[in-house]
Amino acid sequence: MCQCYASAQRKKAGVELEAFFVFFLLQQFVLNQFQEDYMATDRKYTYYPTVITNERWYKVKISDLPVIPYFPVNSFYEWANYRYYGLRSATAYILVFDLSNIDTFQYIKTLREQICESRNMQNVPVLVVGNKEDLIVSEDVPSNSKPAISSSSDEKRRDIVNLVKKHWKCGYMECSAKYNWRVMHVFKELMNMIETVSNRDQSPMLDNIQEALDRNKCVVI
Repeated sequence: MCQCYASAQRKKAGVELEAFFVFFLLQQFVLNQFQEDYMATDRKYTYYPTVITNERWYKVKISDLPVIPYFPVNSFYEWANYRYYGLRSATAYILVFDLSNIDTFQYIKTLREQICESRNMQNVPVLVVGNKEDLIVSEDVPSNSKPAISSSSDEKRRDIVNLVKKHWKCGYMECSAKYNWRVMHVFKELMNMIETVSNRDQSPMLDNIQEALDRNKCVVI
């Protein structure tokens, strides 16, 4: 069982986190390395990294899961097709897409819709992450050395940010797993979102979150 230490209060509380995360971000976060060749995850793998945020030390349990074609609509389909994944009982979700291929956002958009149809998402944090930020054109790079990225892609990217932040009311971050840009910040932001929800007064989900902490389990997909 994982342990979380709150150094400011000198108290200890157990936190177990499971994450459905893309291969490259997980590899960079856990192993601090980047492997060019991608091998699709074919079964559940579990890792135990550490995140320090807000003067608290979280030893995190991360489960790398195979890509799911759909999110289970109820407990029956979850048990039949995704047994022991804990998809519908997650405390928070990370949804990752490819910034260099905006069309990949459609997958997580559909997945989020299925999640919302499957369970009550009130006070369940969702963090949307755009990976491969290194492939996005920088204004400081001379035009003759820039890759050809259409203006329509830039417009779609702005629309995505607007949709996620203003309409979904979700967190949004961009990073690069290849160069380890803001990968750690992704997990810190996620922990901050979870803490914010758990600390809300008179929250309808507060009792459920406290029960999860009492059971030494906090699940992130």
